[in-house]
Amino acid sequence: MARPKSFNQSEVLDKALNLFWEQGYNATSVQDLVDHLGINRASIYDTWGDKRGLYLETLKVYRKKGAANFLERLRSNQSSKAIIRNFLKDVTAEAIEDTCNKGCFLSNSASELANSDQNVFELFSDNNANMEAVLTELVKEGQNNGSITNTDAPEALARFILNTAMGLRIMSKGRKSEKSLEEVVNIALSVLD
Repeated sequence: MARPKSFNQSEVLDKALNLFWEQGYNATSVQDLVDHLGINRASIYDTWGDKRGLYLETLKVYRKKGAANFLERLRSNQSSKAIIRNFLKDVTAEAIEDTCNKGCFLSNSASELANSDQNVFELFSDNNANMEAVLTELVKEGQNNGSITNTDAPEALARFILNTAMGLRIMSKGRKSEKSLEEVVNIALSVLD
């Protein structure tokens, strides 16, 4: 009979996510995880299989939280253009608040591992495809109601918005100023007009 877990799996995943986010996958050892999470190696292996299994689970948690936040915004009564504007402004606000310059965990993971880990590649690609699909629908809605006057293909505009958000997240890993990030957002939004 398996012993019941003596730790809160959700709390441990959050701690692991933050450690991987700060250090990256390759720079985080199993001993770092043991020390940081307050659980033993056997618990890591029994619960997630290995370090990679734990890492993939943290990516899924991060993605799920991000999707929930975006879905909450979509359920608001704002116009599609306002939702897009606020999405980019939220990315900017997160970048300014990111005093550790961590950037986006999913993008960081893709940069570090997507070429060598099919699971990371698929998580990143699937996330981008889902975000692009939602943004495409927002652009179509804005074009249909006249709040977005640019007549370029909605898919192309959505891709541009997504790439802008990803670029803002990468900018947040280096020197940044609120003004410089806001300038990028304003120029990106002007493309919709």
